[in-house]
Amino acid sequence: MFKTCSVKYLWGILICLYLTCNTVSSDLIRVDKNILEDANLITPELIKKYGYPAETHKIQAKDGFVLTAHRIPRPGGQPVLLVHGLLDSSVAYVILGPERSLGFLLSDLGYDIWLLNTRGNRYSRKHKRFHRYQPQFWDFSFHELGVYDLPAAVDYVLARSKGFGQLHYVGHSQGTTSFFVMGSERPAYMKKIKSMQALAPVAYWDYIVSPVLLPFVKYLRPLISIAKTFGIYEFLPENDVWRRLIHKLCSFVFQNTCAYITQEIMGVDFKQFNISLVPLFTGHSSAGSSVKSLAHFGQQIHSGGFFKYDYYSAWENRRRHGADTPPQYNVSKVDCKVALYYSKNDRLTSDKDVVRLRDALPNVVLDYLIPDPLYNHVNFIWGNDVKTVINDRMIEILRRVDNGEL
Repeated sequence: MFKTCSVKYLWGILICLYLTCNTVSSDLIRVDKNILEDANLITPELIKKYGYPAETHKIQAKDGFVLTAHRIPRPGGQPVLLVHGLLDSSVAYVILGPERSLGFLLSDLGYDIWLLNTRGNRYSRKHKRFHRYQPQFWDFSFHELGVYDLPAAVDYVLARSKGFGQLHYVGHSQGTTSFFVMGSERPAYMKKIKSMQALAPVAYWDYIVSPVLLPFVKYLRPLISIAKTFGIYEFLPENDVWRRLIHKLCSFVFQNTCAYITQEIMGVDFKQFNISLVPLFTGHSSAGSSVKSLAHFGQQIHSGGFFKYDYYSAWENRRRHGADTPPQYNVSKVDCKVALYYSKNDRLTSDKDVVRLRDALPNVVLDYLIPDPLYNHVNFIWGNDVKTVINDRMIEILRRVDNGEL
């Protein structure tokens, strides 16, 4: 019996290897060499490849984190700070190349482009006191991004932008959440923001219907405890070996599977998702973050509000927040000009929750619900029609703000 099972198991492995090798061979022919090259370039290299100047800047936050910002310099140009979402990086705004990516499009118009990498991702993994193998390094969520990272980046950019006392801000997903935190906790910085463009904004999560996140939230507290028990503080492991493995599997073996998983998480819309670009996307994602970041977002789901991190301990909450339970962020303090872009098929941001956010913000200059009923969370960055659907509209808002029309 054992021998029979062993033989069957061995034949199964051999068949799988045979099919895999054939799949790899056929897929290798279909994958564009240019896409593979872009997938293996870091952000400054990608910018330079397409004929643009690129700079790398180190920004130190007040709590010791050393952040990396990539710049497409335009001396004398209006500065624009672009901030990525959770598990993403500065590559988000240049990944589709000069014809569609917002970073390049704005640079062509004379804007001075700053692409921030928030703490913990592949480009911002330095701290003055802690090493990334220490749990203290990963003790952050979108709260610290809003309180430390964004203010440090705003000050750094404006200090190097002669003649400009304000900058334009663009954020996607977590890049919007952290901005709302900054407005709530550091409201003086709103005077330094000329406009804020929010792509798939995340603050309230009461109407989210994600089949992936909802089961996770049900067991959130024990999962956090298990992660701590096993010393897991980083999500996902960000290193060359892990990234190359995922990249190769999704590029040459499980391309359709990886595309399907992405769509299930973000919202199914294969019309806007170019499956041939899967190798490009997996070459840069995930860029890494903390378990606490994921947990903090999870705590917002069906919480009824937009809350600071809950430590599940009255004593720890009092020490951190001055109250037994975490207080809410006050988004009414976000009084700069805000443009909202959202959609109905976004499984990480419900349009109903964005409407609630819109009603709480005091200075919304654009409330734009994407007409396409299938537009999803990642289309705001990766979508086939992102230039015409999103970027051209954003550029028009920037123009109107710069001209004093808004």
